[in-house]
Formats: sequence, C-alpha cells, structure tokens
Amino acid sequence: MILISLEEKKTVLEKYPDVHIVRTMKHDSKRHRYYMVEDPGPMRVIKQMRGEWVDKPRRSRNNRNQRPQKVQRDHR
Repeated sequence: MILISLEEKKTVLEKYPDVHIVRTMKHDSKRHRYYMVEDPGPMRVIKQMRGEWVDKPRRSRNNRNQRPQKVQRDHR
C-alpha cells in the first residue's frame, strides 16, 4: 500500500471509484493518513500528479511483429 494525500485520493476516486483506499485514525481527525492499493491504473494517476510518470514511446502497429533487418555483408 502507498501513502497518498487527500487531493490525490479525490482525483483517483473520480477516475477509479472501485479502488481500495483506507483511512487510518478515524476517531482522531487530525492524525489520519490515506493509503491506497498499488494497482497499475490508480498508480499511473498518482505518478502523473506527482510528476513521476514518463510516457513510453509506443511502437507502431505496422512494426510490432517485425524484427530489425539484418545487414547483408559480402563475404569473400
């Protein structure tokens, strides 16, 4: 589980309403913390909010299954 803020909690719940988020210290309102399960979708939202997410370049559909072409050499 990962520690998140109240703002992050609200943003994640807007996009993923079924994600499991737990609040600690329910009786003492000033000492609570929010923890979220580390699922891939909600973690992507958290990392984007924190500036940690870097989009990976995607391979095009045409080149997905192709291997790089071998360079043919003239053997003498």
